Amino acid sequence: MKIYFQTFGCRVNQYETQALRERVLADPSAEASSDWESADVCVVNSCTVTAEADKDALRLIRRISRRNPRARLVVTGCLADRDRKALSEAAPGALVVGNADKGRIAEFIGLSVQPSSHVRGLAGRSRALVKVQDGCDGACSYCVVPRVRRENSSKPLAELAAEVSGLVRTGHAEVVLCGIRLGRYAGEDVSGESADLARALQELCRLPGDFRLRLSSLEVAELSDRLLDAAAASGGRVCPSFHLPLQSGSDAVLKRMNRPYDSTFYARRLEALRGRLPRAAVFTDIMTGFPGETEAEFRESLEFVKAQGLRGLHVFRYSRRPGTPAASLTEQVPPEVILDRARELRGLDLELRTAFAASAVGQMRRVAATEGVDEGAGRDALAEDFLTVRLGADPGPGLHEVRVTSSDGPRAFGV
Repeated sequence: MKIYFQTFGCRVNQYETQALRERVLADPSAEASSDWESADVCVVNSCTVTAEADKDALRLIRRISRRNPRARLVVTGCLADRDRKALSEAAPGALVVGNADKGRIAEFIGLSVQPSSHVRGLAGRSRALVKVQDGCDGACSYCVVPRVRRENSSKPLAELAAEVSGLVRTGHAEVVLCGIRLGRYAGEDVSGESADLARALQELCRLPGDFRLRLSSLEVAELSDRLLDAAAASGGRVCPSFHLPLQSGSDAVLKRMNRPYDSTFYARRLEALRGRLPRAAVFTDIMTGFPGETEAEFRESLEFVKAQGLRGLHVFRYSRRPGTPAASLTEQVPPEVILDRARELRGLDLELRTAFAASAVGQMRRVAATEGVDEGAGRDALAEDFLTVRLGADPGPGLHEVRVTSSDGPRAFGV
């Protein structure tokens, strides 16, 4: 049985697909396929955070349904929870499986495998994802995620430690901890007490092996002093790079978004971070085109971002999501204005990443090879501060000391 997997969306989705892939391929009758047109089973793990994410998943689902009608098509993920009707219309014969039953897909397609709550990772890769938390009960006015992943749950601490330890033993030099709301981690320890993310970092840093931990996206309100202290005390085992979504630097817009902080709070938490980890690189999410965003508010947001010493931006255009409070707001920003503002923010992102790369020239970095390879052009590797360094050759598994020798725009080069 040839099985094709396709994932859309966040790192949690990527982890869940990998866990499903390992479970399914444990059956001797199953083999992975990179071609959906010849596969016997096609599993699509969808995202619904934006309208574009919906379109991407629906486009592929329609193609599979049309051009490989004999395949068993399974659609799961957040779009499967939010809009089953759209999926049924796109592919009437598809099996639609919500996030809660995602772990049972192997059973649904007739395979007999043992359930597993962790991944072993991919052979030959230096980096691995570990999902430690799921769910968000937030009330951001634009966000659909709480409607599809509301229930907060966390991986027990001992189970988390065992999974990370297993990945390190199989050669993964960097483990990225991810969650829908990572800062809400509250895994149970062996005594039945709740352990927060700071405690989890402390426990994981005690594991043997030459590896490092990276935190995926964190809400700034959950960047506690305890967490910063744990990262600072890790001796470099916790990567000094943080992705802290801002969404807007205008307090008026943040209030309409129902974000649980203002710009002053955000700036103060960055000060606390840099007080403990002076070399930390900070990246952010920034949205433009939120309903009612005036030109003055956009300029205020832009100037705030410029003042924060960030290393890069993930720029998002506001996407109207049915059922969210923001979708009913009447002052929707014209699409052409949103495009212009996003273009300006992406220009700033390029400036920040270019300056980041240039600032590293002459310095040492500890890197882990990434998955992408350009034939004849070397190999990209990721530094502890999230700087991508192009090396002349594949450094192999593990962590490697390299010197950054030059930069060209946002790209750094090293040996």
